[in-house]
Amino acid sequence: MLYVLSKITRKYGSRTVLDIPLMEIEKGKIYALLGPNGAGKTTLLNILGFLEVPTTGDILYRSKTVNFSESFLQNLRREVVMIDQHPILFTGTVYKNVEFGLKIRRISQKKRGIIIEETLDLVGMSDFVQAQAHRLSGGETQRVALARALAVSPEVLLCDEPNSNLDVENQTAIINTLKQINEQRKTTIMFTTHYMYQVSSLAHHTFFLDHGKLTATQAESFKLCQ
Repeated sequence: MLYVLSKITRKYGSRTVLDIPLMEIEKGKIYALLGPNGAGKTTLLNILGFLEVPTTGDILYRSKTVNFSESFLQNLRREVVMIDQHPILFTGTVYKNVEFGLKIRRISQKKRGIIIEETLDLVGMSDFVQAQAHRLSGGETQRVALARALAVSPEVLLCDEPNSNLDVENQTAIINTLKQINEQRKTTIMFTTHYMYQVSSLAHHTFFLDHGKLTATQAESFKLCQ
């Protein structure tokens, strides 16, 4: 297993937002995370992304117990990338936005250019390489945010409502990209959604979260939309 969560809780004051006795996530699979608003889905993604520390419990990642010290978590964050429901792009061009994570990782300028070109082509945004990020539509912004995440070749991609309020063209582009990187790169993906057709066409497994508790899990056959 890639992740094993054991006796995980997350509390804010006296309020328990998550209470998960056991959760297992297999490497190279796509998971849908369903549940009503306020169920704890975003909190769970933050914990899986090592952006938030659980109040109690243990996490195994790659069969090693996670140490919740900041220095330890920083290393894990290089492997696990999260895309917010409303991503924020930096001031400047699309190129500069996708380049950001590569510069931090000290990738050479020549290699950065190749990766950026390939990644923008993957999400269908190669024509926007020199466009100003603040002028993009909502769907275009989401696709650039996806490209920025994929450029650093994450082991795990966490997507919080990646298709929320997008038109059909952008929804289709994002779904197809997620399928492609899972098939080609074996990237483990978890996404939240309210659209059931996305679950049936994209997810290998489904988790149902309600009031911070996993109420059910469902393994589904993986059917590609041709």
